[in-house]
Amino acid sequence: MIFLMFACQKAEPKNQTNTVDSMSDTACLSDFEFYETSIDPIVQGNCSGCHNAQGPASGTRFVLNQNLDDRYDTLFELAQIQSDEGFLLLQKPTNTHADSHAGGEVLSEESEAYNQLELFVARSLDLVDDCADSADLGALQTEVTCDGEAPARRLLRRLSHMEYRNTIRDLFEIDVEVGDFAADNVAFGYNNNATALTVSSLLLDQYTSESEAVATQYIQQTPISEWNCGSANRTCAETFLEVKGTAIWRRPLSEDDRIRYLELYDLAAEDGFESGMVWMLSGLLQSPHFLYRSELGERQLDDQFSLTSWEVATELSYMIWQTTPDSELLGLAETDVLLDPEGRTQAVEYLLADARAAESMVALSEQWLRLDLLPIVARDSTLYGDLTEEIRSDMAQETRTFVANLFEEEATFSELLTSERTWVSPVLASYYGLETTAGAWEETDLSGDARYGGLLTQGAVLTVHALPSSSSPIHRGVLIREHFLCQELQPPPANLDTSPPPVDPTLSTRERYAQHASDPSCSSCHQLIDPIGFAFEHYDGIGRWRDMDGEHPIDATGEIVESDTTDGAFDGLVELSTHLANSSEVSSCYVQQWYAFGTGRGDIHTEEVACGVEAASAKFNEAGQRLPSAVLALTELQRIHTRVGEAGEMDTLATSTPSDLPDPTDDTGAPDDTGANPAEELLVTVTETTNWGAGACYSVVVANQGTVAETWVIEINVPGVITSLWSAVSEEGPNGLLFSGVDWNATLQPQQSTEFGYCVQL
Repeated sequence: MIFLMFACQKAEPKNQTNTVDSMSDTACLSDFEFYETSIDPIVQGNCSGCHNAQGPASGTRFVLNQNLDDRYDTLFELAQIQSDEGFLLLQKPTNTHADSHAGGEVLSEESEAYNQLELFVARSLDLVDDCADSADLGALQTEVTCDGEAPARRLLRRLSHMEYRNTIRDLFEIDVEVGDFAADNVAFGYNNNATALTVSSLLLDQYTSESEAVATQYIQQTPISEWNCGSANRTCAETFLEVKGTAIWRRPLSEDDRIRYLELYDLAAEDGFESGMVWMLSGLLQSPHFLYRSELGERQLDDQFSLTSWEVATELSYMIWQTTPDSELLGLAETDVLLDPEGRTQAVEYLLADARAAESMVALSEQWLRLDLLPIVARDSTLYGDLTEEIRSDMAQETRTFVANLFEEEATFSELLTSERTWVSPVLASYYGLETTAGAWEETDLSGDARYGGLLTQGAVLTVHALPSSSSPIHRGVLIREHFLCQELQPPPANLDTSPPPVDPTLSTRERYAQHASDPSCSSCHQLIDPIGFAFEHYDGIGRWRDMDGEHPIDATGEIVESDTTDGAFDGLVELSTHLANSSEVSSCYVQQWYAFGTGRGDIHTEEVACGVEAASAKFNEAGQRLPSAVLALTELQRIHTRVGEAGEMDTLATSTPSDLPDPTDDTGAPDDTGANPAEELLVTVTETTNWGAGACYSVVVANQGTVAETWVIEINVPGVITSLWSAVSEEGPNGLLFSGVDWNATLQPQQSTEFGYCVQL
């Protein structure tokens, strides 16, 4: 049984995109004032289109009008409606209610808007005083009893930038620079969260530019013999689709797919074979079938779906390698071997034996421990001049090498925290004060050295979790509380000064923080943090051992309190590391990190994640807590091959043959790709790319088949209301919407084409 609770406020904010800021902007507001400032904008922006007197939801008990007082009364009453599954006002907009939501998901459970709505529910139930220091949001959480795994939801996941880079590298042997891409959002500590990976208009343009650059470089540099072609002609283009198309889309192209992309080749091939191939490949790389990973499956019974063998191959490959399936894994998918448990086990063993599995462990660790901040954390150059760029680089390499080697050796989780060996360069060894004869990056024996040993004593970890001019018991205590005990700490009360205590040479760091935490508004949370952080006091702000804190002797004693199973006292970081290594709570937290990183689902307050982590932790323990067995446990869960959800959710991307696509030439309400085009020379093709029942997205290709340049305007009968539009603008026309280009694609030269897209709410 897992009790989902929120901890009290902490003193410093989390490194996480979405947090429940319970009182930072809302202290001493009345319930009505909180509704007016925080909730009404959410309701007006997300609900008013349907929940009005003339809208499709006019027959429900949630009907909005123009009067603010009435809207408040309506929402306040709805906020108190609760079933065994949860609160109506939280479940409906997130589409998690048993009766679903006709409008689909309009709010993500990971969004700040959801957090504010959750706080409004707490207020309606008198769980929050208007001027209280904190909200008892824990009371909103449902007690989850896990009798087994909870079913996993169907997902469509965009590739993270790391996955995109790795995929391009492994498909085309081309290194792409994704640092300039619009940054991936971070949710629950990781930048590959399925819900957080949205596509902005900026990122869409960047995908377009990158796909064209990759396609051009690859086509120009690759001999056609690699595609089993004898001549540079249309037949070669067909062969390319057969040879490379399956690898690019991670599933076979349907006949409709081949026809459509060969038509794209034909349009551009009038300028030559190379031009046609670049256009065709660029189109494949801009397709949702490449940019997104389908975990949708094929319907079995009611809301039950089984992932296809191709989807399982993709899921396993990105979970373990962070990249696309290779030819061997795709071969297993083609024969449906991966639908059999024994076949999946063999595939997982193959994946784990590859060096890329250890690279994924490194990627997990860098985000888990926030080591990606190491190159940029600020340090006082007067106090810490020894922290050079070379030392920072060597610190990062030490942790990467340490983690990768332990993973490949199938070391235990305990050894991750207590190992008596590491890998350091001679420069870093001198920096640590280690006596070693090892050469560059050779294994170094730490046995007999009471200062160093295990992950937490490494310079990268210690430096990231410190202050610019000193160590930080708070930063380091929060590291353990949140990242090793997996206990959420909420932001501090509003108007509370959270700055560290000022430096005072007459006081040790411990004494300064003891005074700081004596404030009653701080002490309740600092007792959870500071006593853990004091165990790190033998290490300064850049990871070096010290016997004295200025003129003060070090006192590194500490304790953990109010944990589930890890309470206890210790003296120093080595003892703390041993204490953590022996905790089932901490090892389960390690599994939880893999669950969030490997599945793209990190909200432990959902039954799917909470029960999935519990089941995976049991398998991890059965396997002796070997480091790879955490990810292995994920592949043995039922979620690896089954999903639940509603039919119609993005089903055009669920299988290789989208048989339920509407015919664009009929009169059933689908877009009419033969719309009244002002220029007869324009060929317009409209393709539905995504359909989730309550809405859909479409891709439109406009090609100028004439002999003169055309400033294009086309008319399309659009079913529903457009919610997003890219690479074009629109206005009302006599029979539909008139679309025209933006600056860069408004005019098409002869035999030139462009593509734009839009999504609609049906």
